[in-house]
Amino acid sequence: MVETSHKYPKVDKNEETKLFWDSAKEGKFMVRRCPACNEIHWYPRSLCPLCHKAETVWEEHSGEGEIYTWTVMRKSPTGPFGLGYVKLDGGPFVYVRFRDGLVDDLEIGKRTKMVFDKISDDDVYLFADLA
Repeated sequence: MVETSHKYPKVDKNEETKLFWDSAKEGKFMVRRCPACNEIHWYPRSLCPLCHKAETVWEEHSGEGEIYTWTVMRKSPTGPFGLGYVKLDGGPFVYVRFRDGLVDDLEIGKRTKMVFDKISDDDVYLFADLA
């Protein structure tokens, strides 16, 4: 886990996402799986967005995937940064910010891994890094 010097907003946690953020502090990327349709989904929530059953369960995921699409935000007080969708292995798409310094290396199809950087004593932030 890397400590970042940028200022990020405080992570908004609630009962549905508490386990995700607690696990993130340990470097674990968690998703929810629906036992009814057996699909994993992102953003973690108890109601399955695919079959609408309300019995999803937490599952650790490798956080690995590949870049589906991306863009560079150039008008930023901290310099350019990448945003994009990553298709997780075996599952859904995650809209995520790429780690700083990767904008010249981003390509559709490149392998990535979800990582967490410490943004304060109490919070971590989700990023994608190139694998």
